[in-house]
Amino acid sequence: MAVEEKEILLCWKEISAYLGCEIRTCQRWEKEAGLPVHRILDSPKSRVFAYKQELDEWIKEKTKSPRKNKWKYVYFSFPLAALVLIYFVFLMPLRVPQPHDFRIEDSSLVILDKNNHKLWSYDTGIRGLQDEEFYRNHFQVRRLADAGLTIDLPLIVIKNIDHDLRKEVLFAQIPIDTSYSQCKLFCFSSKGQKRWTFEPGKEMTFGEKNYSARYGLKGFTVADLQEEKASEIIAVSYHRGMFPTQFAVLNSKGELLRDYWNSGRIYDFSFYDLDDNGEKEIILAGCNNEYDKGCLIVLEPDFKSGGSPQTGYYKSPELNQGVEKHYLLFPNTLADKRNEYKRGNIMRIHLIDDKIISAETKSGIYFEFDFNMELKEIRFADRYEDLHNEAYEEGITQKRFSPKIMAELKSELMPEVLYFTGKNWINRPLMAKNPFPNKKK
Repeated sequence: MAVEEKEILLCWKEISAYLGCEIRTCQRWEKEAGLPVHRILDSPKSRVFAYKQELDEWIKEKTKSPRKNKWKYVYFSFPLAALVLIYFVFLMPLRVPQPHDFRIEDSSLVILDKNNHKLWSYDTGIRGLQDEEFYRNHFQVRRLADAGLTIDLPLIVIKNIDHDLRKEVLFAQIPIDTSYSQCKLFCFSSKGQKRWTFEPGKEMTFGEKNYSARYGLKGFTVADLQEEKASEIIAVSYHRGMFPTQFAVLNSKGELLRDYWNSGRIYDFSFYDLDDNGEKEIILAGCNNEYDKGCLIVLEPDFKSGGSPQTGYYKSPELNQGVEKHYLLFPNTLADKRNEYKRGNIMRIHLIDDKIISAETKSGIYFEFDFNMELKEIRFADRYEDLHNEAYEEGITQKRFSPKIMAELKSELMPEVLYFTGKNWINRPLMAKNPFPNKKK
């Protein structure tokens, strides 16, 4: 008899929900304890499914234990509980205070505990280090800036990055005058010991022009891209005055694992598990200078180092090509061609209802994609309508914004979103097939 569809769990999320534990726990059980999980293809990254009956039988088998061993675990649990109680009541309050907050005093970073007491300080030696207000706007998490049109990425993060129960301090040294001193990223222990330093950028050749190693840090974050592995530090750095942007992935020791070079700016990045395999893909938003358009880039979490698809002046002979899972270019509109909104840069990435990726331009256009990066909808914010009507007042366009104009714009823009195939540009994605076509997305 065929098994009814409702008796099949079609992804890690459904399997973990059925077992009542996290996805990474289920994946560990598969490797270490033989959790009965199946794959369509013989590959660790293929979509998974499981039968409820097999999971039930596996749980029943794993929870069997001889009656004679019952009291052994009971007796063991009492001293364990006592040790835990002693630790939390007596030992934990005696622990050395951990970093919690900061101050900027002239050229120094001052680290504070949760009671606002100074723990330690580090003098950068820079005359003209960015002030505390600047760093407050770049503390811990990304923030909206410039009336919600751009993103400020973190430049100070206090977090445990190496799973040793102690918080580290990641600090980007940013001078007001970037020609005076090089930007650097430091990692300090909870006690203020400098563990490592990362200097972004390197000397590169694009076309026939050599570019210096002087780069400015836009920001960084700490991420767990691959489940069950140590945290990684993601840093975005711009060449000062020219187009190359470095997207770097470091390990918790500050070692450069891999980097991606875009011939244009990267303004935002995020991480989503697009293929439901327990590992998060990297999505970058920005622009491409050669094509004079906004761009969206999708990379595997373990991507190989390389560069964006370029030609001539914008191509580096030192970089491998074709390392992206997807590279998209976006069309420009009348509003984007105004000086303030040149290129239709993709400034922000949103995840909607855990199933739609929205790429937002500075002019207020939202391009919405499914997880195969197929364009599903285009929406327009109020600010785009205002910009269009300003263009009308200036005589740049002959019609005010209206529902009819909006429909016309959608029909014009959708086929102009281009995807790189590795050789050329087409107006449709290289779709990944869904092994469960009846599954609702």
